This record gives sequence, C-alpha cells and structure tokens, in this order.
Amino acid sequence: MKTFRLIALACLSLPALSLADLRLPPKPTMMEKLSRGIANVTLSVSELFDSPYVATQQGGGTYGDTLGLTQGASRMVMDIGVGAIEIGTFFIPTKSMKMPAHDTGQVNPLPPADLKDNWY
Repeated sequence: MKTFRLIALACLSLPALSLADLRLPPKPTMMEKLSRGIANVTLSVSELFDSPYVATQQGGGTYGDTLGLTQGASRMVMDIGVGAIEIGTFFIPTKSMKMPAHDTGQVNPLPPADLKDNWY
C-alpha cells in the first residue's frame, strides 16, 4: 500500500513539475505605443539607406538606385505617418498599425535550374 501511495504521488506531481506556460500574450500598453511611434518617426530616415542597399543586393546597381530609392522614400513617408498617428493616439493602446512583411508566394522550382541535367 505504501508503494502504491508513492507511485500515485509521483504520477500526480509530475504534471505540476512541467510548468507549461499557457498565458495569453500581454496586452499592448500606452508606453509601448508611444515609444513605437517615436521610433517610427525618428528612425524612418534609415529606410532611405536600407532599401537601396537591399535592392542592389537583389537586382544590381541600376535596380537599387531607382527602385530602391523610390521604395525607401515611400517607406519613410509611411513610417512618419504611422508614427505620427501612433504618437497622437498613444493613450488608446492598440497593436502596431504597420503591416508585417509578407511572403510573396513565389516558389522556387525543383530541381534548381543549374541541376536539371544532374538531378538524381
């Protein structure tokens, strides 16, 4: 009977030791929204340098100088606008208004083009 109690106690205490974290995500606060808005406004200028750099890495110099600069200017204006709105409405805590980067859905063909002849 004593061993049965020990086994039962062990079986009942093991789930308590796992300590699963099943909390809901934290709610946004006013200070997070205010700091996110200030960061959007002050750091928006970095898009003028980041977007041409990424575009140059992807498509070459002319592509980076034309599309990258245009895209960077567009993102800078959007960041300033979203940041100003978040600063102006920081007393109403909400999630970020900026949309996250999305997947283009482009799928690379299998096998890759350089391995079509040697694909096993």
